[in-house]
Amino acid sequence: MHHLITAAIVLLTGFVFTFASHAQDGRDPSKWPQKPITIIVPFPAGSATDSVTRVIANGLGPRLGQPLVIENRPGADSTLGTRAVAKAAPDGYTLALGSPSGYIAAPLLNSNPGYDPAKDFAPVSLIGRTPYVLVVSPELGVKNVKELIALAKSKPGVLNYSSVGEGSIAHVGMVVFAKKVGIELAHIPYKSTAQSIIDVASGIINLQLASIPPTVSLYQAGKVQVLAVAGPNRIDLMPDVPTIAEAGVADFEATFWLAMFAPAKTPPSIVSRLNKEVGEVLRAETTKKTLVTQGVDAQASTPEGLDEIVRSDIAAFRLLMDTAGLRRN
Repeated sequence: MHHLITAAIVLLTGFVFTFASHAQDGRDPSKWPQKPITIIVPFPAGSATDSVTRVIANGLGPRLGQPLVIENRPGADSTLGTRAVAKAAPDGYTLALGSPSGYIAAPLLNSNPGYDPAKDFAPVSLIGRTPYVLVVSPELGVKNVKELIALAKSKPGVLNYSSVGEGSIAHVGMVVFAKKVGIELAHIPYKSTAQSIIDVASGIINLQLASIPPTVSLYQAGKVQVLAVAGPNRIDLMPDVPTIAEAGVADFEATFWLAMFAPAKTPPSIVSRLNKEVGEVLRAETTKKTLVTQGVDAQASTPEGLDEIVRSDIAAFRLLMDTAGLRRN
């Protein structure tokens, strides 16, 4: 991935000067980190990705000996913040915590996202996986998935649903779900589930494939109704909620991963150190327990393992786009 480029002797003094200045301003890889590290989250505060990032940052900061500053840059289907990381200096001081929305879906649906997810990032580690949950407003008066489908069929195109934007996993998942069960729904994009789930509770939005962290408190308070878990297993947070298969819809899942990335060409020694420390944070019982309360199954990986996940998911999502009838913008 990284190539050592040998230069003519006439350029050697320039190289030495550049290396020396990097060492002085904290960019000497062997002395990293020497200043605070920024993690860019391409979603608003309170979103699932933001919540998980804060858990990881709390564990990672003491291990690195530097504070981690979380910078929320939502917008443009999460490509705004993702692009900022792709264009950041590859010195280990700007990282990303992202999901398939920014690294798989949006780049495939947007003809000019401003970055190449397979080339412009140095994968660091998988953080975890979590399923979406099918949430409805209590005002709909449905008690299960079959009743929801029957209601939607009686009102074609009337019921609306939200997602974190065109091309997001939640959007595409709902398109596939609607096509699979033979219903028509109206899509209303939001910037994050943390915002849209409030409108599900109030009845402005009828239903949503929602991420778990912003949904839990409203579910526990009875302000939203969770009809199914769109993953292979039930979750401890909602033990009485069936899986989507148990609810009568076979061969359908909507899950997503969360992972850490650095800009491409970040020194391998920094990526290796980050991978090691992230792995230690994820193995800590306190981290596991905290993530479980947010519906996230902590999972670390090697950088190569995360790279393979991204590449295989890009291929899989292309097929999903065809199934959903989606085309590039």
